Amino acid sequence: MTPGAETSGRWNERLCLAALVLLALALLFGWNEFWFLTDDAHITFRYIDMHRRGWGYTWNPPPFLPVEGYSNFLWMILLHAVWNATGVEPPDAANLVSLLLSFGSLGLAFAIVLRLSLPPAWEPWRSWFAVAVLASAISNRTFLTWTSSGLETALFVFCITLWVFGLLEYGRSTASRWLWLGVLGAALTALTRPDGLLVVLSTGALIGLEAARRPRRWSRLFAATPLLLVGVHLLWRHSYYGAWVPNTYPAKFTRPWPEAGWRYLCSYGLEYAVWGWLLIGLCAGVKVLRSLGPSALLRTAVATPNTPALVIAATFVAHVTYYTMMIGGDHFEYRPFAHLILPMGVALIRFLAVLELRPATALAAVALAAAVALPLPWVHYSRTRNLITRASTYMMFVPVADAFPAPLRWYADLFDELQRWMMKRHVGTRHQEHKIFYEESVRAIVSREVGSRVTAEDKAVLATGMVGVPGWNMPEVAIIDTKGLNDWVVARNPVTESPGVRLMAHERDPPPGYVECFEPNVGFENGQVRLIDRATPLTDQRIRDCETKYRATMSILK
Repeated sequence: MTPGAETSGRWNERLCLAALVLLALALLFGWNEFWFLTDDAHITFRYIDMHRRGWGYTWNPPPFLPVEGYSNFLWMILLHAVWNATGVEPPDAANLVSLLLSFGSLGLAFAIVLRLSLPPAWEPWRSWFAVAVLASAISNRTFLTWTSSGLETALFVFCITLWVFGLLEYGRSTASRWLWLGVLGAALTALTRPDGLLVVLSTGALIGLEAARRPRRWSRLFAATPLLLVGVHLLWRHSYYGAWVPNTYPAKFTRPWPEAGWRYLCSYGLEYAVWGWLLIGLCAGVKVLRSLGPSALLRTAVATPNTPALVIAATFVAHVTYYTMMIGGDHFEYRPFAHLILPMGVALIRFLAVLELRPATALAAVALAAAVALPLPWVHYSRTRNLITRASTYMMFVPVADAFPAPLRWYADLFDELQRWMMKRHVGTRHQEHKIFYEESVRAIVSREVGSRVTAEDKAVLATGMVGVPGWNMPEVAIIDTKGLNDWVVARNPVTESPGVRLMAHERDPPPGYVECFEPNVGFENGQVRLIDRATPLTDQRIRDCETKYRATMSILK
């Protein structure tokens, strides 16, 4: 290397390092700007608190039966460990932990691009392609939104990015340690959220294929050992809660909802201009197909170096299809797509490499793809970030089409129509609405200091459909979750068809007489909890009888 080239290389490294520092500061700024907690996050916080009080991971104090209403086991364990180790309670620790995990996800994505197979002419630019992937993610409103929230999303993103890293490295080297790392990422993903089981299934299929290809390489089977964690957790769940899936699944999913799902998917695609990514991917695919032909393309796709990438892509397609066509999307904005942002950035680099563009042209294409994804989400955010009352944010629909010039207004009009339909049905409810709902819930309910004065011996019962903040602020008050997330009976009460608008995750109601069986007696007055006297005391046996009776009824109806 000539002295001039060496000096140029050092300057390039310094510029890259400066860019990374700026991106880190941008992530900190974005995290602070979007910082929020959700009411639902406090559900998990309550389960942790219950365990620390000696009752296990359960929703209500005994003699109420255990129910799993958290659906994010690993996140719960992580926050529990942080509380035990540092004394910092989950509401104070959760968003900082999420920020650190988001940095970890970006670090993994950077490492993936640094080790990606790229054309020789791109080598001097490799670090800049990695920087471009990170910059695209940090400019993405969905990515920034889920760097906080108190929910497990940042952990899910980290675990699935670890899975992608491990499998891609295995495709490069076929070394068992990378397969083991990918399997570990899959197992942690499944422990973080139930839909991670799809990642486990696809990874198990990859292990089976690799074992068949190399029957004497027992290290491939050893690489599957992290999956034992998933099996142990499933067995523990069934033994403790009496169910194979979290209680949230029957509570939220009543029947397929493709009418919501395709709108949810199209809304995201328009908002973030995913069509640009798809167009570049299609061009790359056509070029590969023309150069190899269909039969050679199939043989290449299933060859060892390419199989992991094929498994990753198929898993993501299956996940998106299930979440949209079956579930209908999500109540929390675009949360199911948060883990796709970094892998899609990496895939874009590969698409451009296949097209054999010049490095500068490819970087310009990445920048353009990121730029066209900016206007809709950020115009929408600028119009909603200062809405700070429940009245202005409930089922919040804020049109943005008028902010765009006439030639582009049709595009924003399509987005507005999708959003109008979704917001009326609690589909993809935006960040600002969740933020304000939590803040108003905190003001409306008693403080945790006051709520903690009510003990389990008081047999206090509150019935409500918004349970997160009340559950955390009144830790020993038994709470009947009338929407079923934390109630076995309500989660299985059949939904009757009604002429009204269908609402995502808000369709279950208690069966007649169920709530009354516990005789709720909690009220609020002047910032204090007021307990209403009962005609008949609520005894442990009465609680058991109520649960036994209505659980039996739901089992028969099922």
